[in-house]
Amino acid sequence: MAKSQARLKIGILSIAVMMQAASAISAAVPDMVETFSDHSTTSVQALVTIPSFSVMLFILLSSAIVKLIGKRNTVLLGLALSLVGGVIPAFTENFVIIEIGRFLFGAGTGMYTPLAVSLIGDFFTGDEQRNLVGYRSAISAFGSSLATFGAGLLLTLGWHQSYLVYGVLVAVIALFVWGYPKDADKKAEQEAEAAKAAGKGGLRGVSPIVWFGILMLFVYFNGMMVTYTSSGLAIKQMNLANQGMLSTSLAVAGFLGALVTMTYGRVFRVLGHFTPVVVMTIGAIGMFGMTVAGNMWVFTIFLIMTCSTSMLIPYVYGAILDDVPAGAKNLVISIAMAVNNCASFLSPYTVSFLGKIIGHTDSISSMRIAACLFIIDIAVFVVLAFARKKQQIASAAKNAEQAVAPAAEQVKAVAA
Repeated sequence: MAKSQARLKIGILSIAVMMQAASAISAAVPDMVETFSDHSTTSVQALVTIPSFSVMLFILLSSAIVKLIGKRNTVLLGLALSLVGGVIPAFTENFVIIEIGRFLFGAGTGMYTPLAVSLIGDFFTGDEQRNLVGYRSAISAFGSSLATFGAGLLLTLGWHQSYLVYGVLVAVIALFVWGYPKDADKKAEQEAEAAKAAGKGGLRGVSPIVWFGILMLFVYFNGMMVTYTSSGLAIKQMNLANQGMLSTSLAVAGFLGALVTMTYGRVFRVLGHFTPVVVMTIGAIGMFGMTVAGNMWVFTIFLIMTCSTSMLIPYVYGAILDDVPAGAKNLVISIAMAVNNCASFLSPYTVSFLGKIIGHTDSISSMRIAACLFIIDIAVFVVLAFARKKQQIASAAKNAEQAVAPAAEQVKAVAA
């Protein structure tokens, strides 16, 4: 029993390895810009973010696909599509085919992304469930960092070869097939039906603070994706030495950002709802600092500061779990995931549009615009933190009034 449970855990957790690896090939953007000189820089940069659009679309379609073919088959189909779409650019210089490949990679990822969490909920409860959800987040972040590092090593052979990093999905498919038995869907379906029957509440009961938090995630991802789409071009514009270490810098920053995010619970106990204010302030300094760095080592330090903002993500999802009615949690989380991926996809176009408004469309200016988007997040989260504090005070006063009311009634009764 213990052995089968261990295999099941490995099988479920394995699907998180490449879940956030869409931007792993971002260091190849400068070389691809040269190869596709007949296309705009923004169009080439969008190859990094196209998967975000298809991920968003297929996250929303995932439930319908599960109903048709089951959870196990949905994961396998998604992983297979991601594998095929991921490696296609390694074998062609046709820009349209590369775009299709990137779309397929995102489509497959979107299919299995919601299941990376829901399958844990289907089979595990209590502390074990929370531990596995934490491991899933860590594996996803570390997998992204390792994929970025691997793509950087392959980039020395050419930008085509950097896409071969997605071949890791062959091992992921093998692990999932080995660890997740064919009959496991029956138990999963029973758990899903029970949860659906027990679910109560709706979107009307969702606090406006939660929606503002999701909106700020949209702003955040519009800014954060600039780190991946413009950093290579920015260091080229600044003419920094040792530009080849960018892939390593991105991988190290992502890895350390994941470690920082793992401390979220402890940080929140100290900072409370001012947590996003502090981490986004650090991120804004980091984003602006990268544009004035004198060498790649300083650039990397500021990059690490920027990646520490990933702590914003568990903060917002934590708010959803705390404040959203039980029956609406899955729906709101799906909406938040779709919004995040929409923002990641739109990022090059949003930043390019803002750059045209101010008359600065170069890569350094794009990163400074991203810093300004972080500052917008800071301002809004300051307001939301005080709004939450006001709510807590009002709630405490109401509870105190309710507690005093019975005693007051008794005093009246005795006096009468």
